[in-house]
Amino acid sequence: MSIFGVDIASGSPSGRRTPSYSMVILDGGDVASFHMISRHKLIRLIRERQPQIVAMDNLHELASDRRELINILRRVPPTTKMVQVTGAEKPESLIKLARYHGITFDRTNPLQEAEACARLAAKGVGSVLSAFQERTWIKVSRRRSLGRGGWSQNRYTRKIHGAVMGLAREVEKQLREAGLQYTTRAVEGLGGYTRAEFVVEAPREKVQIRPGYYTDAQLLVQSMERPELQYKPLSQGRGYIIVGLDPGTTTGIAALNLSGELVDLTSSRGLSSSDVIEWIAARGRSLVVATDVYPTPGSVEKVKRAFNAVLFSPGGDIPAEEKIALGKEFGYKNDHERDALAAAISAFKKYRNKFLLVEKKSPTEIDPDEVKALVVRGYSIENAIAEFVPSSAPSARQKAQPSGEKAVIDASLDISADAAALRLQNQQLAEQVRTLRSYLDELRTGLAEKEVALRVANGKLDRLRDKTVREIKRQHEIKIRDKEIERLRSVLRSERKYIKKLKKTLERQKKAEIIEDTRGLQKLKPLAAFTRESILLAAEQYRLEKGDWIFLEDASGGGRSTVELLREKEIAGVVAQGEMAAAVREHFLSLGIPIFTSKSVPVQKINNMPFVRPQDVAAARIAWEEEMKSRLARLQEERLESLFQEYRVERKKEEKRKQKFESPGSAN
Repeated sequence: MSIFGVDIASGSPSGRRTPSYSMVILDGGDVASFHMISRHKLIRLIRERQPQIVAMDNLHELASDRRELINILRRVPPTTKMVQVTGAEKPESLIKLARYHGITFDRTNPLQEAEACARLAAKGVGSVLSAFQERTWIKVSRRRSLGRGGWSQNRYTRKIHGAVMGLAREVEKQLREAGLQYTTRAVEGLGGYTRAEFVVEAPREKVQIRPGYYTDAQLLVQSMERPELQYKPLSQGRGYIIVGLDPGTTTGIAALNLSGELVDLTSSRGLSSSDVIEWIAARGRSLVVATDVYPTPGSVEKVKRAFNAVLFSPGGDIPAEEKIALGKEFGYKNDHERDALAAAISAFKKYRNKFLLVEKKSPTEIDPDEVKALVVRGYSIENAIAEFVPSSAPSARQKAQPSGEKAVIDASLDISADAAALRLQNQQLAEQVRTLRSYLDELRTGLAEKEVALRVANGKLDRLRDKTVREIKRQHEIKIRDKEIERLRSVLRSERKYIKKLKKTLERQKKAEIIEDTRGLQKLKPLAAFTRESILLAAEQYRLEKGDWIFLEDASGGGRSTVELLREKEIAGVVAQGEMAAAVREHFLSLGIPIFTSKSVPVQKINNMPFVRPQDVAAARIAWEEEMKSRLARLQEERLESLFQEYRVERKKEEKRKQKFESPGSAN
């Protein structure tokens, strides 16, 4: 296995001075060194030899910013792992790591520091930088510009677009033959494609398509960049892990190390308990088995017993919003992976503060993960550390003492041992007291900071409440005003309609007056129907006044009350169209209101307004007056005839009464 250890020797990527690097190559038992090489040569050596690991104490020494670092990573072979041996989020000192793993070096010598990085990576120490997703982007596009063109421009365009389409189809064929899942999008052009893009659901090293230039097309293959850089532990199966399980038809499994970093995450259908146990064992020693389901399922209990791990259960179902928030940092593909990841993160958060104390208190010669494992199993931090402190053996001087003096020496040794044990216990208790006091000071400081933050948050909350109350009042007032505005708008619309109607009526009246004045015609005021409502509407629209003539468009209907209403308006007369009931006509005559038919008085309509000639009205009025005279004579004659009839009846009755009274006297 070839491993490159690299350390910056001079200069800086972000400074004026070009950086130079020292590099040590470990290849089996062989060691090769390169001093003061440029970054270009370093990348060229990595591309040529394609090492399994490139190890540095800080990968950001390669570039001045994130974009430049990603561009460098694109030039590195996909099989090469870029490892930061000091860790990811909380880097440790390189000297401390080297001392723990038994490696010594001169920190002033870049070559020795580079070799230390390589040897630490060979032991599985460090985190792998992951800047790309498990997806690959392929783009097929034109190699040549179309230019302005001439007579053969269309033929030239079809040739280039056809080449792009042919290359895109060849890429799609290779992806199908490799059994890779992908999505594609092509932009059509004249005679083919202007470009085509593929998103392959596989890492770059599994996509065996070489980029390059062809006659009229070019092919670009790149790994898809992650939104944020991620670090994964280099050694996946040596340390303790916290496992999150989501059992069911589809089982989700998540593994975190004791630093809270994601080791692996997966989900699959139909996994048996043995499959789950095998998957976990391949990634580390399970210290905690966590689940988000309550009560704990039997399958989770079985996995927990297989590793003799500590069970973590939240005591109730975790809300979906909290699961999404917990898993958002690491990313997941489905709900099963999200639930497993949420369970593992919840378990890690439970022990995180204790893990931090262990890292502070653990001596450099003790693996802190081993101490953390005992703390999770119920040990106090001091007792867990004491388990890894070696006990002292008897000295050579004690072994050389004569047997006669052995009892006295043993007694003195026992006393001294008791005193030493007491001193050690006293020191441990004093250390524990100091630690607790320090922890208490930290808690008090944290409490004070939280109180300040709480006061600030309460003040902000009060301001927001006041603002919210004001906003609610403002919205309420706006609603009230909007309703009033809408009501006034409705009234305004009604008034405008009424004004428009009045304007039309006024315009018609003005036209009628003009016609009446210019042509010598007499205007009639129209009445659509012989009803009370129509009379009131005409009175409003046409202003029925004393002496007006009415044109009754439909003479049917009506009654005495409607005739009485017209008499109240003191109209001059009526011209009726259609048949009118005899009783109604008789009532008009009895009231002395002239009523003519449209046959006797011809009606002309000009602009929908009725007009008659005054001479026709005068002639009809003479006939009406004659009719009234004959009617009065007839009524008088009928009245006299009625009186004669009554007189005859009364005479007959008196004659009968006389005969009745006279007949008894004549008999005597």
